[in-house]
Amino acid sequence: MTIFIVAPILTYVVGSWIDAALSLSKTPPFPINLVGGPIVFVSGLYTGIKSTRVLYSVGLGLPWGEAKRRVQTSVLVKTGPYAHTRNPMILGYSLLPCGMGLMFSSPGMFLFIPAAVVAVNVFIVKVYEEPNLEERFGEEYLEYRRRTPFLIPRPVKLLRALLKSSE
Repeated sequence: MTIFIVAPILTYVVGSWIDAALSLSKTPPFPINLVGGPIVFVSGLYTGIKSTRVLYSVGLGLPWGEAKRRVQTSVLVKTGPYAHTRNPMILGYSLLPCGMGLMFSSPGMFLFIPAAVVAVNVFIVKVYEEPNLEERFGEEYLEYRRRTPFLIPRPVKLLRALLKSSE
């Protein structure tokens, strides 16, 4: 739970420092910041929480399973948000500082912080998680990896799934 207090405060402090250090202008302007920011933030929160819940309910594991083997998934999760991206948690939780930055009109927050979050997570996934998943799930994981994007969903496929789920 500390992460939901510490991360936003750290995002604000570091993002504001970056803005000042690089003399970045406030953008986007009011009222765009108060419309776009919450949309991006809530989308990221929803994606992050939904992917965590699907990982737990379908995969029977927790997000930190690669670090603690006793909570690793026992089933390869390919449904829900995982049908559109192999790393929906990274996508979702990277949108949080992006949304905050838009709300506060802080380029440091909406550009640099998410980029750093993605870079660190990509390193962890590529070095630790993907080799582990390949070893644990073999050809099933390799096939999933071939047909599912790493981070950014394919827009047409995602739109079709969203339209289908609203019927």
